[in-house]
Amino acid sequence: MRFKFGTAVSECTIPDQNVLGIIEPHPVQVRPLEEMMKQSLLEPIGKPRLRTMVRNDRPGDVVIIVSDRTRHIAHYAKILELLISELVDAGVDERAIECMVALGTHRRHTDEENRRLYGGLVDTVRISFHDCHKDLVSIGTTSTGLAVFVNKRAYNAEFVIATGKINFHYMAGYSGGRKAVLPGIAGYDTIRGNHCKLRRDGVAQGVVEGNIIAQEMDEAAHFFGLDYLVNMVENPSNETCGIFCGDPFNAFMQGCGSFKKQRFVTVPERADCAVVSSGGDPGDQNFYAGHKAINNVIPVVKPGGVIVLVAQCAQGVGNDAFQELLSDRTIDDLLCTPEHMITIGGHRAYQTARLLRDYTIIVVSDLKENLLSNMKFNVVSNISAAMQQVKDRIGDDFTCYVVPDGHTVMPVMDNAMQ
Repeated sequence: MRFKFGTAVSECTIPDQNVLGIIEPHPVQVRPLEEMMKQSLLEPIGKPRLRTMVRNDRPGDVVIIVSDRTRHIAHYAKILELLISELVDAGVDERAIECMVALGTHRRHTDEENRRLYGGLVDTVRISFHDCHKDLVSIGTTSTGLAVFVNKRAYNAEFVIATGKINFHYMAGYSGGRKAVLPGIAGYDTIRGNHCKLRRDGVAQGVVEGNIIAQEMDEAAHFFGLDYLVNMVENPSNETCGIFCGDPFNAFMQGCGSFKKQRFVTVPERADCAVVSSGGDPGDQNFYAGHKAINNVIPVVKPGGVIVLVAQCAQGVGNDAFQELLSDRTIDDLLCTPEHMITIGGHRAYQTARLLRDYTIIVVSDLKENLLSNMKFNVVSNISAAMQQVKDRIGDDFTCYVVPDGHTVMPVMDNAMQ
C-alpha cells in the first residue's frame, strides 16, 4: 500500500485477507468552469435569475460574503469575477460592490494573501474584513437560546450574496451555505456559543438533521435574510465540478446532495481498524489540519477499534491552544469541561478528547514522538510499525479499511444512507 506523506510517499504491506476494502471517492465529470457558472446563473435553484432580481430591486449597494484564506477554493477569483459581471450587466455600479471577507474569528489577510485569493478583484472592488469584536448588530435569538450578533455593515446592505465551498465539516456537517453568516460574519460570543456545543449528541461530520450546531447556523442565516447563494463543489483533485446558485437554503442542500453522491462510500460492515492518510501536502502540513481525517473513518470502525493516521506534519502541530489543552489536561478532565468554558481556538481539543477516549489512535508522522505522546496519541515512525501494533492489540486476523486520502471521502454503513 502507498500513502502520500507530505510531498513523498510512505509504503507498507497489509495482507489482502486483512483488508475489507480500499475506500476512494466516486469519479465525477468536470465541465468547463465558465459553462458551469453560466448554466447555474441561468437556471438558479429556487430563485429568479440574479440579473432579474437585481434589475427589479435596484440595490444601491451589494455585499458579497467571500471565504477567507483558510478555505482553499479552486478558481475562486474567476468565479467571483463571473458573479460580479452578472451584477454589473444588470446595472449595478461596480463601485457599489463590496466583498466582505468572512473571517469568523480568524486574522485579517495580508495584501499578498488578498491578491492570491481574489486576483484582480482587489483592484476593482472594495475588499473589507469582518471583525467579530466590533460593529455588530443583534438580529435575534435561536430556538436553542443563542443570541445572534452579526456584522452591522453586511446586515444593513441592500443585497447580500453568500459564496463558499461545500465540504466536510466535523461540527456543522458541511461547510458552505449558512456558515457564511455563522461563523463567517458573526460576533465572537455568538460563534463561541455555537461551537461550544460540539460534544452534544448529533453533532458529527456529514450530519445536518438533529445537529444543534447546524440548526443554529441555519436559524442565524434565516434571521439575516441572505438574498442569494453561490456555492461550489470540488472533486478530490481540487477541480470545480459543480456550482449551485440561487436560494440560500435550497441551493445549499442540492449542493450537499451532489457532494454526498461523490464523497460518501457505503460499506457493509465495520472493521477493527482503519488506516487513513491525510492525503499528503497540503492536507498534512500540520497535525491540526491533518488529524481531522480521523473523523471521516470513525463511522466504519468498531467502537474501541484502532485508527492509524498517516500525516507528515512538516509544519508542526499548527494550533497552540489545541496542543496545550491535550498536553496539559487529562482526557477525563477535558471531557468534563462545562460548555461555557470551551473557548474558540482550543475547541477542537475537546472533540479530539472524545476520539482518544473511544479509539486507539496511532500516528505515523515526522513530529517528535514526545510531542504527540504528550497529547495522548500513540506515535510510530512508519506504517509497518503501526500495523504491528494493530496485530499486537487485535490479533493477526484483524480487519481494516484503507483510506488513501481521508479528507476526500467518508465511508459509511449501508443503512446510514437509507
